[in-house]
Amino acid sequence: MTIKKKVAGTVLTSLLSLAIVLTGCGSNGGNSTNQGASTNTSENAAAPAASDSASTSENTTTSENTTTEPAKELEPVELTYYFPNTPQKDIQLVEDELNRLVKPKINATIRLKLIDWAAYDEKMNVMMASGEPYDLAFTATWSNNYFQNVAKNAFVPMNDLIDQYAPDLRTIVPDIFWKAVTVKGEVYAVPNFQQATAGYGYQIKKSLADKYNLDWKSVKSLSDLTPFLDTIKKNEPDQIPWSWQDAFLMGPPIFGMEALGDAKTPGYIYLNDGSMKVVNQYDTPEFKAYVTLMRDWFKKGYIMKDAATRDANADLKAGKVALQIGQIDLDSIDFQDAYGSMPAGRMSIQNPAAESYDFKFVQPLLTTDKAAATNTAISVTSKNKERAMMFINLLNTDKEIYNVMDWGVEGKHYTKIGDNQIELAKDSGYLLWAGWEFGYMGNAYYLSTDKPEAVKDDKGNQLWINLNKNATPSNALGFVFDFTPVKSEKANVDAVIEEMYKALSSGSVDPDKYLPKFIDKLKGAGADKIIAEKQKQLDEWKAANK
Repeated sequence: MTIKKKVAGTVLTSLLSLAIVLTGCGSNGGNSTNQGASTNTSENAAAPAASDSASTSENTTTSENTTTEPAKELEPVELTYYFPNTPQKDIQLVEDELNRLVKPKINATIRLKLIDWAAYDEKMNVMMASGEPYDLAFTATWSNNYFQNVAKNAFVPMNDLIDQYAPDLRTIVPDIFWKAVTVKGEVYAVPNFQQATAGYGYQIKKSLADKYNLDWKSVKSLSDLTPFLDTIKKNEPDQIPWSWQDAFLMGPPIFGMEALGDAKTPGYIYLNDGSMKVVNQYDTPEFKAYVTLMRDWFKKGYIMKDAATRDANADLKAGKVALQIGQIDLDSIDFQDAYGSMPAGRMSIQNPAAESYDFKFVQPLLTTDKAAATNTAISVTSKNKERAMMFINLLNTDKEIYNVMDWGVEGKHYTKIGDNQIELAKDSGYLLWAGWEFGYMGNAYYLSTDKPEAVKDDKGNQLWINLNKNATPSNALGFVFDFTPVKSEKANVDAVIEEMYKALSSGSVDPDKYLPKFIDKLKGAGADKIIAEKQKQLDEWKAANK
């Protein structure tokens, strides 16, 4: 899901990631500020936990900078900081407030360079190609591509900088996240610790589940939804039984697999295969069963005829969606267990009258694209690398500084209604909905719409922090595929996928006739060579990481 821009109404509940729309990333009913940038992409059993001192936001934040020299002993410098979002009217006011806080601590003036989503990648590519100086930048697996830029030597190696100027980051960010951004033993960006793990499941409108007494907690696979969809189709003519979004590319773990690189390109591994044999995911029994199920749902009218091009968000806003797939971190049952009450559900964020039950039937897994989904890097062109690291440290350890970047200026863009809770101003000139871009999200203020149970004792944050710590790590966590040796084959394969995939995955065509043609064309375009190259690189990575 390549994100070109974020819309405030949808980023609370989902994130459009590299190639496809991931619905349901949000955690309505918990802390609505803590919506991660997990790419669509998908999360893990025993992630190495952060130290006990990092288990609560109050223990991992500080209003004093304890890892840098006193500001009066530092020469004044100016740092440029590039990040993507929707242009904001009050960006200068926020910059001024940020510098009021930052300058006394590290004697640096920060120049905020907010670039529109649609232009960010191109802007950064041009700057790096020309050698134009800058200091800090947002980088991810899906935007300003982290691993490609590391290969181009665009970012500064950080191990020594972190140890000297920001050692607190080693405890705030769990080891498993550092592993995901480590390339040949060196870290080139600081992970913004955020809601990075997710399981997979579905959302069902509460009113319909209750009306027809549907056992929504019993679902273990997509096919279990068939009788629910049939009930809706027969009795609710104004409802779309299944708001189609491609479950296969959105959530390979639903099918027991994991993508290596982007989800579309041939070359997955099975989650339970310790040997990590790379397979063509489109030529597997799981994919055939999936497209066969979609064809059945399509023919029965559960999926709209124009599903492949339909605006799913418009249907949600109109309250027309009965069920849909979801990338779900914490579901309705998790929140009920934590707070003692059932939340309104993710569908209600698009339409408050359309409350939903959210249920995950695939448990959280942490993959490389999730753990490295949002980071802050220092440019090799920076003349003040040490000071840039000091600023990154402040974004992660200073609650006040973090929340200026997140929510803006107190009294202008929000009003505090508690020690750790705010009410947003109407028609605000600074509203990003993207705290995951900047630093440690455990520092984020709660919103007035968050449940009191979430705010009390910081329970809302602790839910997702614990989820990150306890999620099962992928067997290939830390592996990144370099497409360079097969870039021509990738371009050819991408063209075949663009031509044929959606018709298959939406159920629009007969898979018995169309799937063999699709697989043959992929092979002709070079799929086997890509898979062989993935296997080679994966084997080398395994040998180097024993």
